Amino acid sequence: MRKVLFMFFILTTMLCTSVFAVVPGYENSYKQFKIANYTLEFLHSNGMGGTGTFDILNYADLTDDEVIERTLKSVWTMNETYIRCITHVNGIPIEQTKWAKYGGVIQHVGGNYVFPNDPPEKPVEEPKDITVFINQEQVIFPDQQPVIIRGRTMVPIRAVFEHKFVQAKVRWDEESRTVTATDKNNRKIVFRIDENNYSYQHGIDDTEYRYSDVAPIIENSRTLLPLRALSESLDFQVEWIDEERKVEITEKPGSKRILMSPYQWELYLKNGGKVL
Repeated sequence: MRKVLFMFFILTTMLCTSVFAVVPGYENSYKQFKIANYTLEFLHSNGMGGTGTFDILNYADLTDDEVIERTLKSVWTMNETYIRCITHVNGIPIEQTKWAKYGGVIQHVGGNYVFPNDPPEKPVEEPKDITVFINQEQVIFPDQQPVIIRGRTMVPIRAVFEHKFVQAKVRWDEESRTVTATDKNNRKIVFRIDENNYSYQHGIDDTEYRYSDVAPIIENSRTLLPLRALSESLDFQVEWIDEERKVEITEKPGSKRILMSPYQWELYLKNGGKVL
């Protein structure tokens, strides 16, 4: 029950507040405002039920309809079994709107639901490999190379986040299909596979909910994550050099990150994230 209430709190917070947080330094790039709302019906395993109405905010580079579409689809595909159905959009029964396909009881069948006419998006691999450098040292990807999806570079999360110059320990939770990366400054990023929204915690009570236009995926048993999330959360800047198909990751000026020595970090990872 405690887990259910916690997940409900997270969902409510994500959908009632600014889901699409502004990256520091870009606060004035665009303004957010409410464009719609939708109503959910809940039904918990103990028989308790209820409803809730949540706001949808605009997002730069997307039309209002695109934002509404992605929000409703996210509710269907997150596979939280206590969410029974979407009942209304802007107070109108969803069956009477252009988003009628999201009406009815949500199908919670062994994982995220996929609409018959909306197959999972597969990465488009380019003919030449993408190289990634962190502080001028090339990152080695032994079994899964970076790929590009809709113009975003996707990289295996462990190879980058657990690199000796980044030092963010990665943890995978099979049941919730979430990936958590925590660095030595106790900043924490939590992603869920196939979901665009993710959380960023940089203090005990300082949690932000952000949006990535390309969601994390699993490819060849490896979790691939947009590199942009690294630059937005852990004091790094990312530069794409198109003619070389090369990504250069460097620390932002003035960064005061706490790091172990490369040798200590290697021992830390081998010891399961415990300091010897």
